[in-house]
Amino acid sequence: MTTLNPAAGHLTIINTYTVAPERADALLATLIRATEETLRFVPGFVSANFHINAERTQIVNYAQWESREALLRAGSDPAVVTRIQEAGQIAERFTPVQYELRQSIAGASGLDSLKP
Repeated sequence: MTTLNPAAGHLTIINTYTVAPERADALLATLIRATEETLRFVPGFVSANFHINAERTQIVNYAQWESREALLRAGSDPAVVTRIQEAGQIAERFTPVQYELRQSIAGASGLDSLKP
């Protein structure tokens, strides 16, 4: 489950995939299958969320890892590398960017904002 709490210290990686609209379903299925079958079992993996734009040309994976080190270790796992390559064969382009959460503000439904 995604935790939006800066105090957790999770590393967020937002992967943006550019894809031909007719290949969007295949890419999304590949990413979800890779996460369900491989990534979720990798030590340090926290969560992944998948989004697709209305034009079906962009898929975003918002993923969290316990730390930068955990993500780096995952990147050297042959099973993970294979899954990344599978997605890369479908996508036209892939842009991963790492982030650190600084602030999360909840809606006005009575929940407090989460601060570090």
